[in-house]
Amino acid sequence: MASLLTGVMLCLGALTVVAERVRRRPPEHDPFATLWLQNRLAAVAAQVRRLEADEHTFARAHWMAATEQAYDALLAEACRMAGVEVPSVLTGDPQERFREEVELAARGWSW
Repeated sequence: MASLLTGVMLCLGALTVVAERVRRRPPEHDPFATLWLQNRLAAVAAQVRRLEADEHTFARAHWMAATEQAYDALLAEACRMAGVEVPSVLTGDPQERFREEVELAARGWSW
């Protein structure tokens, strides 16, 4: 009888430890927020490609700059969500943009 009581107490202690670890686990990102962000990245990337292809767009340089800034901002947000370190200031640097895209792709992101 004493060994049964000891076994029950050990199991109860183990369950308490596991419950504490589960409660302390950091919350995961909302998968719908990730999906929304991937869709926005795809839409803005498509807009950049359209602007690059259409040389007759009025104020094309202005639209390109604004669209690239939006893309960079979304890319930085995606990096933060995926745990990729990003500079605090958005510079529009093509090399930094490429690095962030590669880091996200390595973590399974697609857009």
